[in-house]
Amino acid sequence: MSQLDRVWRQSRLSNTTKLRIYNFCVLSSLLDASETWTLLKADTAKLEAFHMTNQRRILGILWYQFVTNEEVTTISQLLSINEPISQRHSLFGHVRHMDQAAPAHQALHLSVTSQLGSG
Repeated sequence: MSQLDRVWRQSRLSNTTKLRIYNFCVLSSLLDASETWTLLKADTAKLEAFHMTNQRRILGILWYQFVTNEEVTTISQLLSINEPISQRHSLFGHVRHMDQAAPAHQALHLSVTSQLGSG
């Protein structure tokens, strides 16, 4: 995230563009394989804190400005970090319970076996 500080400070980029970059570059990397995670409340709280801190950084909101998380979410219009994680869990469950001959189920099986073989 800190490697993108120059992008966040760019005055020529709109906040919408910066938030889209964050969504596609940072969140996609952060949530990679999140469908297989077992999350505790503490884990969820840390992820949400990371998410809010980054939104504040992108929007240029400083810690002493006392802007609530709800206000930041309203400005950024990004979902809570729990939303994409729960969506991924739901999709993973659907694919896992498919018929074993289904292409999506076979792709999931190949993905899991290749990860087990490389680790």
